[in-house]
Amino acid sequence: MKIKKNIALKLLQDLIKDEKFKKDLIDLISSNSDSSGIAKNEEKKIFNNLLKVHKKTVDDVMVPRGEIIYIDQKIDKENLLKIINKEAHSRMPVVQNDLENCLGMVHIKDIFKKINNKSLNIKSLLREVIYIPSATPVFNLLQKMKKQNIHLAIVMDEFNSVAGLVTIEDLVEEIVGEIEDEHDSEEIPMYHQKNNQLIMDAAMLVDDFEREFDVTIPDDLKEDVGTIGGIIFNLAGRIPKKKEKFSINKKLSFTIHKVSSRKILEVVVNGVKSQ
Repeated sequence: MKIKKNIALKLLQDLIKDEKFKKDLIDLISSNSDSSGIAKNEEKKIFNNLLKVHKKTVDDVMVPRGEIIYIDQKIDKENLLKIINKEAHSRMPVVQNDLENCLGMVHIKDIFKKINNKSLNIKSLLREVIYIPSATPVFNLLQKMKKQNIHLAIVMDEFNSVAGLVTIEDLVEEIVGEIEDEHDSEEIPMYHQKNNQLIMDAAMLVDDFEREFDVTIPDDLKEDVGTIGGIIFNLAGRIPKKKEKFSINKKLSFTIHKVSSRKILEVVVNGVKSQ
């Protein structure tokens, strides 16, 4: 994975020079080719993913609002340590009451430097964040982050409300994590059947889920979230554990099937029929 990440970072550094994009691609292919002129298989896969990411906007790769882990500026040391122990994030937004009032971000290493102090003032550790529209091209954001040396961006929707969050690490993971067979051009479905269970990607949009399975999720659960994972996160108030179950109504419920340290990945859907 470290080798893949190094390759991806090198390619990113080349590709964010938009004015030389075409020339960089040619140089990139040449520099990563073997004696027969064919790029190494692993590098070709990453290269193909970079071409796909080049067409994406921030909205395609961000962590949705409902899944953002943030801390309040007035948090006490005990609760701060609880969040750090539960989460694996190196950077988190700091807010005043809610996400609409984001003051900046804090790095975990800065917190640890001050953790033994008698009092801990989170505001004194704040670092700058970037605010960007959700329609911003991914490589435009990368260019801006690199120029300003800022690693976290708050994504705003068309109503100037917080829609999500994205980091440089997220973008690299997007490239490395989406490597697929070069002959596989089919879109990966959002759900599938396995062992008589309906397993669904937690990133499935709420509107798509309701339409696909002919169900209605209460409006209060859908407020300010766009995905099924966001709804579950709001119900739990944290990143849930595998096999935890969350009921929406008497029939519909979700059981956590796969989860990472920072987001819900897959859920088992109970109470609907596969279309």
